Amino acid sequence: MNPFSYGTIVKSPYFYDRSPECQRIVSTLSGGNNLVLFAPRRFGKTSLVFRAIEELEKMDYICVYFDFMPVYSRESFIEAYSKAILAKQSNLQRAVKSMASLVKGIRPKIVFDQSGKPEFSIDFTDDLISEKTLEDIIDLPEKMASEKKQIIIIFDEFQEINKLNGENFEKLLRSKIQHQQYVTYMFLGSRTHLLNDMFNNKTRAFYNAAMLMQLSALPENETIEFLKNRFALSNITIDDSTAVFLIEQAGNIPYYIQLLAAEVWQYLVSTTKDLNTDIIAICAEGIVDLKSDYYFELYDRQSSYQKKLLKSLLICGENVFSAEYAKRFRLSATSTTQKALLVLVENGIVEKVEKMYFIGDPFFKRFLSRYA
Repeated sequence: MNPFSYGTIVKSPYFYDRSPECQRIVSTLSGGNNLVLFAPRRFGKTSLVFRAIEELEKMDYICVYFDFMPVYSRESFIEAYSKAILAKQSNLQRAVKSMASLVKGIRPKIVFDQSGKPEFSIDFTDDLISEKTLEDIIDLPEKMASEKKQIIIIFDEFQEINKLNGENFEKLLRSKIQHQQYVTYMFLGSRTHLLNDMFNNKTRAFYNAAMLMQLSALPENETIEFLKNRFALSNITIDDSTAVFLIEQAGNIPYYIQLLAAEVWQYLVSTTKDLNTDIIAICAEGIVDLKSDYYFELYDRQSSYQKKLLKSLLICGENVFSAEYAKRFRLSATSTTQKALLVLVENGIVEKVEKMYFIGDPFFKRFLSRYA
């Protein structure tokens, strides 16, 4: 069995390190303070949060994880959010009765699937969702919590609330949760520039509504030890310098480290157990080959100027709006670069950490080096 895992929520033994970050999340939330977690894509935010949930649940907190990504309307939010909350209740039937008395405008019920398993469902009593129904749903965790049994809500892809009537929903949510005593909130998402604006822009409802936490790259030493230990399970030896090479080829991003290591392991178990940098390079190129159709399509969708900007980011991602940068890479006016870069960030192709811009997928970067 492959000793590396990617593409899903990574749990022990595949999840490693992040102990200080996990402890900070646990201590902040258990201390009753809201928290927002910033990190580029594929840095392992969700896996880290689920590790923290394990610790919080040991402390007898009820942790409700809710993903905003599939939500497309107020109705879908009410239905999905109420299901997520009730799924954490020990007595479903009693929780449904309680919800019926606490939330107006809906008719909660228990239905049974083909195997006879009980499931939660709701009917809306009115054609239009009233503001009162939405407010009641937002207040539901507070009404079901208590001083002895507190609830922690984790909102993933939180920036997607913009789909729910934009700032009106945002303001309503903020106005309700700021008065809750027994519920604490954590916010995270993959579009960090939008999340950053929501919590740092003075004109936004969630300005100063939570403590801020930036997730950085994993410490190199811990990653080296992780690679050594996981490869050793198959009697494969990797020395420090070769491990560093693998980390570099994966952009030092947790998801891509696991992806590349998994490909290297697959290559070795069917050939040789002599792991070296040449094999890592072969596997990295193999990933590009496997994804080349997708990468060609992705690159083709970009404008000519965006393609030019991507080429410049292959070399340097600092001071991209300076006159020196524009002269070096023969770019147009700063405003043109800003607009093009905004689109690339918006589409998740380019990431930003502090003042540095970089191509988020190291294998797309390798593809661009090969073909662009």
